[in-house]
Amino acid sequence: MQSKANVQITKAGSTSSTGGDPGDGEAEAQPQAQTRTQAQTRAHRHRARDLLACALLVIVWSSGFISGKLGLRHSAPYTFATLRFAIAGSVLLAIALVRREAWPGRRLSGHLAVAGVLVQAVQFSSIYMGMELGVPSGLAALIIALYPLTASLLAVPVLRERVTRGQCLGLVLGLGGVALAVSENLHLDGGYLAGLGFLVLALLGISAGTVYQKRFCRGMEPVTGNAVQLLAAAVATVLPALFAEGFDVVFTADYWPALLWASVVNSIVGVGLLYTLLQRHGTSQVSSLFYLVPMVTAALAALLLDQGLGPLMLGGLAMATAGTLLAHRIRN
Repeated sequence: MQSKANVQITKAGSTSSTGGDPGDGEAEAQPQAQTRTQAQTRAHRHRARDLLACALLVIVWSSGFISGKLGLRHSAPYTFATLRFAIAGSVLLAIALVRREAWPGRRLSGHLAVAGVLVQAVQFSSIYMGMELGVPSGLAALIIALYPLTASLLAVPVLRERVTRGQCLGLVLGLGGVALAVSENLHLDGGYLAGLGFLVLALLGISAGTVYQKRFCRGMEPVTGNAVQLLAAAVATVLPALFAEGFDVVFTADYWPALLWASVVNSIVGVGLLYTLLQRHGTSQVSSLFYLVPMVTAALAALLLDQGLGPLMLGGLAMATAGTLLAHRIRN
């Protein structure tokens, strides 16, 4: 009898211990709910920071055309480009020395210099020449925005990449949008046509430089690599700035903000935002942001430079943006 009682007591004790107090389950659930809430809050903050970084990247990249147009009021195109590259390259050089960054070897430095001349010197000096000759900032941004398509075409013989029919369709739409936008304020005088020619040269420069950098500059460190590229671009543009323009610049109170914005914000902050977003999201997602640049540039130009936006310009912007976005989605 005593053993049976002990067994019953043991069973009862085990039953009560497994059942437990209902309040214990609620106490355990509360920390879990708090943990989930904290995780959701952190996720919302990360998304908010990413959205802010994306918006800043588009605005900063678009503002480069505005700062260039404002800087050209006090400086010749190649002179402005030289000063921009020299200041930005010197700042990055100082940062690299203070942080003791690793510098590229001689061979990689040569490839970086070539890529820098194409992407920086040829592109921006030609953009400044085109805007100096009367091409609106929004149209300049629209032409340059075609570079993912032209770079894809150049990558066929160099990188042995394939081009699909969809990408060709996107290129046709993009070129059609540019032609529509150009037709609104088309001037048949030689200066305006020469300005369009310089913008085509800028497009070829960034396209060829992108392909070259992808082929020969893999593993580039952001700070030292960009310092080499910017300083090489400054060397390339200083010759025409000296001999063709006589280093024509007037340092006024209105000129310094445009020059420093182009040098520090566009060349350093913009590239820093780009690398940060590339590390978080990858190339395909970040590159799609640049399809917003022509629209934002046109809006900033209308607001700050009093450059009008007619129906043909708006239609061309929409058509070219749709073409580049279509080609981008098909490619990915």
